[in-house]
Amino acid sequence: MLKTEPVSTDTLENNLRDRYSENQLRWLDKAKSFADRLSLEDVIASDRDNQFRKDLFEAACQEGLGALPFPDTYGGSAGDYISFCLVNEEFARRCVPIMSSLGVHVLCQEPVYRFGTEAQKARYLPPSSAGKFLAAFGLTEPDAGSDTAALKTTARFDGEKYLLNGAKTWITSGASADYYIVMAKVLGDAHKPMAGDPTKRDHGITAFIVERDFAGFQIGQKFDMLGMRGYSTCELVFDDCIVPVENMLGEPGEGRKVALSSLAKGRVTIAAQATGWAQGALDALVKVLRRRYQEQVIDESINGLAATVGDLAITVEAARVLTYQAAASVDRGSADVTLAAMAKTTATDAAMKVSTEALSILGVEGLEPELLVERIFRDAKAGQIYEGTNQIQRMLIARALLK
Repeated sequence: MLKTEPVSTDTLENNLRDRYSENQLRWLDKAKSFADRLSLEDVIASDRDNQFRKDLFEAACQEGLGALPFPDTYGGSAGDYISFCLVNEEFARRCVPIMSSLGVHVLCQEPVYRFGTEAQKARYLPPSSAGKFLAAFGLTEPDAGSDTAALKTTARFDGEKYLLNGAKTWITSGASADYYIVMAKVLGDAHKPMAGDPTKRDHGITAFIVERDFAGFQIGQKFDMLGMRGYSTCELVFDDCIVPVENMLGEPGEGRKVALSSLAKGRVTIAAQATGWAQGALDALVKVLRRRYQEQVIDESINGLAATVGDLAITVEAARVLTYQAAASVDRGSADVTLAAMAKTTATDAAMKVSTEALSILGVEGLEPELLVERIFRDAKAGQIYEGTNQIQRMLIARALLK
């Protein structure tokens, strides 16, 4: 049985490990051990069959990875965000099938920790930490992606409960999740006064916790995509979906605030994943070039490739430095939205560049599934798009500078 063996050099590995604390390295080693137990056949099959491995997700949560950056009050692992990024980078480098779902799962717990009532925290957080619940984030719509103010999903209060109507699309883990953090625009009066400035375009957007078995909720179309396969990505449909008042998350009209509190950290997570993709593609390229060189398949041509390989290594490391700088800002308690946007953009562009160059150099051999390069290439393109396209990230960065 083929194993997902790491192929980075010992020197590079040791240099990187010198940067982190003993506790952070403990989480990294736990991720490495988890990945080592997976067969390469399983990794390839998840992508080929577009099949989500909930058993692996549950196993990762049992290892403490399902709520790593949260305090132990509700079952969290009391790790820091740098540790969580190390786990995500390692999982992405090895294309562990649950990487993206684990990131989204933590993304969904964040607003419950920050804005949830004690009853909500007690109901959703401990089982999420233990892997008994899988969470998904319901923000993107067919006509509203990066622009949260353009949401068309509505919530109407009928005096006793909320009725949600609309659809969400491209929802990672959607087809397998147990509950969802859903953004909807409240129509008419809420059950309590609306928060926020009524003159703003996003006034009325409110967050709700929607459980899978709520009446009026159903899973819509499941997507067979180019990249990011095996993550139960689907459409969510709300047809007079009944949501109890106690499942409103935060205050009425504060949905954008709730969403953004998670998305800034989520973009740092994606940056870590993309750094892992870039490193994985570089590792595969170096592995093949070493073999070719040792077999003397190439001779002077290696000199022509040296500058390219060196440039790719610089690209990966630049993405890594910016990513962990952003992660450190999260750990300081001041998640920097602009820095997160820079990290997400730089790292996903790096993953696209490195995987593209690796495929160009490797030729047909680069298409072999066992190398994982062609999968990384497909996933990296998705990384440039989801959680706010890189074009939107650049606009956010410019807006911060020009304020």
